[in-house]
Amino acid sequence: MVTILKKNYELSQINYTEEERKNRRMTERIKTLEKELTLEKPLRDIREILWTNIIDSINDIWSSI
Repeated sequence: MVTILKKNYELSQINYTEEERKNRRMTERIKTLEKELTLEKPLRDIREILWTNIIDSINDIWSSI
């Protein structure tokens, strides 16, 4: 009887640990998706491209002045 209880306890510990891992992975994935939804990275990339274009344009015009 005691061995059965020990085995059940160990199995429950293993299951609990696995569920905790799943929860952590899911939480990390949710955070990643939330960042993507806020458009933080795409907006930063667009700003960088715009500024690069503006600087290039200024450099082109400056040489003709």
